[in-house]
Amino acid sequence: MKQINYNVEITGIVQGVGFRPFLYNLARKFDLNGQIVNRGNAGVRLTLQGEGKNLEAFLGEIEKAKPKIAFIESIKVIKAESGKIFSSLTIGKSEEGRGISLTLPPDIAICENCIRDMRNPDLQKYYNYPFIACAVCGPRFTTVRELPYDRERSTMIKFPFCKKAKPESCMAEYSDFQNRRFHAQTFACSVCGPNYQLYDKGKNFIKTDSIDEILKITTKRIKEGEVAAIKGIGGVHLVCLANDDKTILKLRKRKGKRKYKPFALMVPNLNILEDYLKISNKERELFTSFRRPIVVLEKNKNFDKSDISEFVAPGLNNIGIMLPYSGIHHLLFDHIGKQPLVYTSGNKSNIPMAIENEKIIDQLNNLADFFLLHNRPIYQRADDSVLRVHNNKVKLIRRSRGYVPEYLPLPFEVKIPSAIATGPELAVTGAILRRSRIFPTQHIGNVTHLETYDFLKNALHHMKKLLQIKDSEIKFIACDAHPAFVTTRLAKELSELLNINLYGIQHHYAHALSLMVENKVALDEKIVCICTDGVGYGEDGNVWGGEILLSSYHGYSRLGHLENQPMIGGDRCTKYPARMTASIILNALGVEKSVKIFKLIALENDLEYKTTELKTIISQFERADYQFPNENIPLTSSTGRIFDVVSYILGASKLKSYRGEPAMRLEGLASKGNPDKINLDITYSKKNGSYLINTSDLILDIINLLEIKDSKRQDIAAKFQKEIGLVFAKVAIKIAKENGVEIIGLTGGVAYNGTFSKAIKERIIKRGFNFIEHNLVPPGDAGISVGQLIGGIFKYNKNN
Repeated sequence: MKQINYNVEITGIVQGVGFRPFLYNLARKFDLNGQIVNRGNAGVRLTLQGEGKNLEAFLGEIEKAKPKIAFIESIKVIKAESGKIFSSLTIGKSEEGRGISLTLPPDIAICENCIRDMRNPDLQKYYNYPFIACAVCGPRFTTVRELPYDRERSTMIKFPFCKKAKPESCMAEYSDFQNRRFHAQTFACSVCGPNYQLYDKGKNFIKTDSIDEILKITTKRIKEGEVAAIKGIGGVHLVCLANDDKTILKLRKRKGKRKYKPFALMVPNLNILEDYLKISNKERELFTSFRRPIVVLEKNKNFDKSDISEFVAPGLNNIGIMLPYSGIHHLLFDHIGKQPLVYTSGNKSNIPMAIENEKIIDQLNNLADFFLLHNRPIYQRADDSVLRVHNNKVKLIRRSRGYVPEYLPLPFEVKIPSAIATGPELAVTGAILRRSRIFPTQHIGNVTHLETYDFLKNALHHMKKLLQIKDSEIKFIACDAHPAFVTTRLAKELSELLNINLYGIQHHYAHALSLMVENKVALDEKIVCICTDGVGYGEDGNVWGGEILLSSYHGYSRLGHLENQPMIGGDRCTKYPARMTASIILNALGVEKSVKIFKLIALENDLEYKTTELKTIISQFERADYQFPNENIPLTSSTGRIFDVVSYILGASKLKSYRGEPAMRLEGLASKGNPDKINLDITYSKKNGSYLINTSDLILDIINLLEIKDSKRQDIAAKFQKEIGLVFAKVAIKIAKENGVEIIGLTGGVAYNGTFSKAIKERIIKRGFNFIEHNLVPPGDAGISVGQLIGGIFKYNKNN
């Protein structure tokens, strides 16, 4: 038979998940010779020779038989004449190809085969070795310095493959096409790889002879009530028993500001929680996926009988759970047994995790009692990803390990080579545009400190480097419209450095745009978008957060919102819900009637400076004489502030000690209630072409409900969450009908509330509209950078 030459180009996220070894073995199966070359961001090139039918069979098998985690974006086949005859099949040296994609996968949870190897005493070099990996599992993004993805461009360059080991060397495994570690880049063994070591708070080694002894000491100290700092794939965790009230309260005291913020738990398997938490099939699927995120699960009625301390997630109806995803996790549970462990991010509040051993000990010296650290460098930190599930739809809260650096494909062609977005101020991610793809960075956090500012700059620079983007290709910088954000300052610096345009994108419009591209809304379509969150800088200078926008890719109109309410004292209203409550009541009733209500609900007791502060609030209100906004009293339409006030009035939360706490505690209270036992209607009106949802009467009605004998706080909470969702849906439907729009969507941080979201979704679908929601992009501020880039694209195209 005549030999036929094929040149095959394959692009997409295909590297580091056993794709080259897969192609090699598949080609051998069909008796093909030639060469396979990793071309970095340009994908993989195969030059193959063989019989025509075998080549066709090979091409037909690629998509069907590819590794589960591999993603193929496109396959381009060229039949080529070549004078060179290949006598064998080889994997050639990688090239630094430039493409518009990124072929590096995220960090991948340890696979079942590697777990079996790790527990097999006959495999001496892997037995109890926590860094075991193969071609389809192990660290990726956090270890890679640059592309193409090969060992020498990762932090594993410090650990050359051994040439002698039992039963065989790592070099032999790497070179054996029948071995699942064939051309795997980040694996190693106990002979040649990284290792763990125990340290005390003084940075001294705690002498041990083996990993087994290390784990025995670690287990003993954890069981005695100590807090361990354990370094993992993308950072460090603080670890302690989840059933020990005393230890958890000790950790909370050490964390300072984290008085009530929930801790995530790691469990060896889901069986130990079956009786205490509600777990859907979708949630099970996510738990066992290669991403291994933290999944926020709802507690069931038996939770109080569980072995989990009430101080893990105080006042909440849910709790974040994750399964082991690296070798050290499995080995730790082998020693400590089938009990939950607190596994929370190892950092000081609002400061990024340290990733170098000496800095880890410095940063966590007052938080941890001892340190279990390894010597494999982490090149990019990556927190655990966190999500909730609403009726099989994923609501990403934190998109990081297991997801980054995957991209979001855009539903339209973009000819702009590249652009950068710096995100908002809280729960930040940055993002980089590469033609028709957006690459968000890992979770950065609240950019209010120099350390997080530097982390954001570093993460953007690293993503730009991985994508091999030249400065000349970057055409604009996008940021939040708020002039005082630190991320806006960074955007200005980048804009001036590169001498390119800077586009400020309104916060809630960015939310809407991220929702639109994720749901592939067409270029000529409009949507009505419900944007509900805590704070966003409005075009009128007020603080927005309860918005209904008529949105297209070319602009938006604000056609509905919550009633503007004064925030006497500004940002202090976000920390002390009693202060926001006083502001709304004063604005609705004036001083004389308000004072009576303040006494009724004992409001002054929940202000930082008690009676003195209440007098100051009243004095500020009187001096303003209803002339809002002014220097000390901004106006807000924030949904978050209304949730805070209702939470406060119903006794769920007196103080915000972490972001979203009052609303989350309100959700916890509402989970015990029955909304059908309460009568509550939220009204709205139309004025000057815009709908206004009345929140003054809403707050007064809730206070009055407390005076009714049979009204229970949990029932009122449940009713409020449902009704506030319904009123947003009603107004959105009216706006959609008036403007001939068929799509209505929901975005913003309040979308994490299940009851609120469900009420909106069900009403909109029932009325015959197409409802869109998030599943890939976080609804909260972590998704803003995506929307900023979309807004920037259309501003740039308009001006060029």
